[in-house]
Amino acid sequence: MSVCVSHSEGKHLESRVTQGAIGDRDKARFFMTDKTGPASRSYNRIHDSAVGRWEKPLLQAMAARTPAWIMPDHLTALGVAGAAFTGACYAATVFSPLFLIGASLGLFINWVGDSLDGNLARYRGIERPRYGFFVDHTSDIFSQMVVSFGLGLSIYMRFDVACLVLIAYLMVSVYTYIRMQATRVMQISYAGFGPTELRILMLGMHVVAYTVGPKQYQVPVIGPLSIFDMGALLLFVIGVVSVFVGAISTAEQIANEDQPPVPAPGE
Repeated sequence: MSVCVSHSEGKHLESRVTQGAIGDRDKARFFMTDKTGPASRSYNRIHDSAVGRWEKPLLQAMAARTPAWIMPDHLTALGVAGAAFTGACYAATVFSPLFLIGASLGLFINWVGDSLDGNLARYRGIERPRYGFFVDHTSDIFSQMVVSFGLGLSIYMRFDVACLVLIAYLMVSVYTYIRMQATRVMQISYAGFGPTELRILMLGMHVVAYTVGPKQYQVPVIGPLSIFDMGALLLFVIGVVSVFVGAISTAEQIANEDQPPVPAPGE
């Protein structure tokens, strides 16, 4: 993301940050550079995860005990590798459902890498806000793609249904980024449900999948669906409806805040 600000805007924003009008522990900053020097802008980061009260102290303790040679980029790569391993194990369930154990391990590895990288950077005071934002969310795209494709190649979910889930995820992601640019609010979780909760849901799905198996039910018009296809379609509908409702609500909010200029008398 490239943003240009004027020198006067940059000084004004720097002054507001210095005075405390912008920024606190729950805010992150983008640092952008124009021809006259650096300027900073902030955005509110909302992450009201249902398991956050336990997850955050755990991640802080893990960051404090991480060996010095391990850097945030290493953890980001570990997270992507965990996602790729998860997708491969899903696809391998055509040979044996025991590969669900490997998929569960892959999700854990993905959680460690994806959740700890930013916490480690903040703990060591080596944050690079723009670089971290770009790398983190770009790696998420690849991670979700390989996991979704793996599900679609498994014995538990149809490929077209898995692609619909990926589309819903990408819709939510794009909406989140557009909303952040327009309102300076970056929402990581919705109604207490975020990436960690999704992983926990998938772990529960592994238990059900191993117990129930890939049994399918004939559904008129749609065709044969497993219970996992049905659950995935439900997630797709929830995701699309949430983006639609959220987009209308955000547009109304911005319309009230971003009023057109009042023409001067005689114009």
